[in-house]
Amino acid sequence: MDQTWLKTTLERFKNEQDPVRKFLKETKLFEEALANQEFEKTDLLIRKELGGILTSFKESFRKLEEGFVQKAQIQNIGKTNSATTLLDRIIMKVTSAGYGLNGLGTGVKATSVEIEKVLNHDFSMLEKVGTLQREILETLPTSFAANPEAAIESINKLLLDFETQFEARNAIFLKS
Repeated sequence: MDQTWLKTTLERFKNEQDPVRKFLKETKLFEEALANQEFEKTDLLIRKELGGILTSFKESFRKLEEGFVQKAQIQNIGKTNSATTLLDRIIMKVTSAGYGLNGLGTGVKATSVEIEKVLNHDFSMLEKVGTLQREILETLPTSFAANPEAAIESINKLLLDFETQFEARNAIFLKS
């Protein structure tokens, strides 16, 4: 995905005008609630794509474990469990990420600038997940054969780095 996809998707959601939405936009009460909705919808699509890519890594770990069973490498069975557990945690964070303390009763409302920054941050994570994908799909099987502990440790480090980079989105909402 490139930046033009992001702009096209935003424009499509911005121009979405069904009759109910048109009416609600004209109602002062709902006008604020519908503001910035195009950013949130686009961000949801991006995070759904990120979650899908991350979920595909679990299949890679499963195939690796399957290979251990087929080759009777009992000493390696279960070595990918730490990476799988970490991956599950990251997938949960990505798919359920919110917009700071944005909600009723918090007294804090994310601004359009903040939501746009989050959208761009999450979009940049697609590039980062591509690097992670290459490492897991291309490098892990060969490096695991040479040194399983070091290979999993390396993947865990990459996953933790990805998690830290994704969580940096929360700093956008910190009010000083």
